[in-house]
Amino acid sequence: MLCNDEMRRDILSRLHGYRYEHTLGCERAAKMLAERFGGEVDKAAFAAILHDITKHFSKEEQLNLCEKYGIIPCNVEKSEPKMLHGKTAAAIARAEYGAPEDVCAAIACHTTGKHGMTLLDKILYLADYIEDTRDFHGVEKARKLARKDIDRALLYCYDQTLCELIGRGKLIHSDTIGAYNDLVGHGVRWREEHD
Repeated sequence: MLCNDEMRRDILSRLHGYRYEHTLGCERAAKMLAERFGGEVDKAAFAAILHDITKHFSKEEQLNLCEKYGIIPCNVEKSEPKMLHGKTAAAIARAEYGAPEDVCAAIACHTTGKHGMTLLDKILYLADYIEDTRDFHGVEKARKLARKDIDRALLYCYDQTLCELIGRGKLIHSDTIGAYNDLVGHGVRWREEHD
């Protein structure tokens, strides 16, 4: 067992308010996606409850964790330090909870995506996007796509994220562009069917 009851309680005790509810929603979605697409349910659930463990940390706390764990932030992450929470959460997951490397890798890329994502990476990214406490324009479409095809759903999520970032004049992480290009380069399309 990757995560016993005591460990789960300890992790969840570090989360409060919306973040607590979001994390439980992400765990439910990750389990559902793992079952649907043949992933490892225990790993998906473990990654989900750990994915935002440092989300509430300040810029200074994020940067201190980067220094402690040898994480070198890129320019986009320095500009938007909340983006670092995936990498710092992965470091905490590894150091404090003994999470396996594939779980840590999924946590590290759950905010940006990346080129060559594994099934576990995809499950966590998508679970974070579609979990049932999320309420924003386009989430229902993402949920509908996620019931059919994980790659089409992911591409839709990247498409929406990129449009939103461009619309707000924000920097775009190279890993997000890599994730988008990887799916498109493999022939994934989310607009092909009449949904």
